[in-house]
Amino acid sequence: DGLEHVTDIRLEKCMYIQDQCLQRLSETSSLQKSLQQLKIISCGNVTDRGILALHRLANLEYLYLSDLPGIREKETTFRVLQQALPKLELELDLE
Repeated sequence: DGLEHVTDIRLEKCMYIQDQCLQRLSETSSLQKSLQQLKIISCGNVTDRGILALHRLANLEYLYLSDLPGIREKETTFRVLQQALPKLELELDLE
């Protein structure tokens, strides 16, 4: 909660990262203000619910998602996220 100057987070091959972790990140008021870039790569326990929780990160400018097999409703999830965060640049590598 005391992290006030974190602008960039990269989560790669983190098998312990789950939807609840992303929800907690997005509920942290200091990160809601400071976080600008987030990359989530090869975190197999992340699902659509975790990605949707990121809508609370109001200053998020860039989100990179790659190799996330738990995301099933790609189009719907990303449309909802883009509506919530219109200035967000979303880069996907989810084949």
